[in-house]
Amino acid sequence: MIAISKKTKEKITEQIQIVVNKYLEKADTKPKANSANPFVMALLKDFDPLMHRIHGLKTSLGCEMEKIAEIIAIESWGKNNVRRKFRENVTLPSNVYQIIDSIIDDLSNARTLSHYENEKNKILNAIKKPSTQFLSHTYEFDLELKDNTNNEIYCLEMKGPDPNTTEVPGAKRRLLAALANNVLQHRDYEVNSLLAIYYNNKFPKPYKNAKVLYYFNPEQGLIIHDSFWNFIGKNDATFIELLNLFEDYGNKNKKRIWDGFSKLIKL
Repeated sequence: MIAISKKTKEKITEQIQIVVNKYLEKADTKPKANSANPFVMALLKDFDPLMHRIHGLKTSLGCEMEKIAEIIAIESWGKNNVRRKFRENVTLPSNVYQIIDSIIDDLSNARTLSHYENEKNKILNAIKKPSTQFLSHTYEFDLELKDNTNNEIYCLEMKGPDPNTTEVPGAKRRLLAALANNVLQHRDYEVNSLLAIYYNNKFPKPYKNAKVLYYFNPEQGLIIHDSFWNFIGKNDATFIELLNLFEDYGNKNKKRIWDGFSKLIKL
């Protein structure tokens, strides 16, 4: 059984084409754009515009991967069970927010190592004995998946393999707040919040980004590379089929891409 249907593959291909077209167009309209690094420009001035555009394409494609994740998730989880890039006012007992702050503080100051189940239990215990005072914060969440058959809810934050230092504790805070909020809103559901690294830049070696691993235990609360794509696709073949789709697009459009980007090289 295929992991990704023909219709969904067509939607994913549309997203790939959006990014490729954007940067091929820039090769025509703004060919002199460069990285602005004077040393790189001095060394590789005839190649730098090409390098700059390829870097831009890689960054834009990273943003597009969230949309691709949504497309895959809708097919496997159902449209009504998927939410992406939504803002929500999260109102929690103040003692729950205090627990979240203490978890973040302990991790930031290296007093403890991340332990997903321990962190989750701290939040659950705080919810069982709520304070009378409540606090509200508005957060934006990347992706939420609901499985009504098995009574499960997952909130996921998507990142590339090397997020900014300030992004990681912010993601941790949002995920812990989402965890607490979903526990309160869906008391009959098993609730989890996961950081999703959509590819491992050291593959096949283990993912070892210290900035991330300070805040997320690689054994729990963190889902990486093929495990992430296979999870949202509910199929162990999702990652390889998605990878093949990108490779197929690149092969079919190799000449078009080369013709566009080669204009940026001065020989």
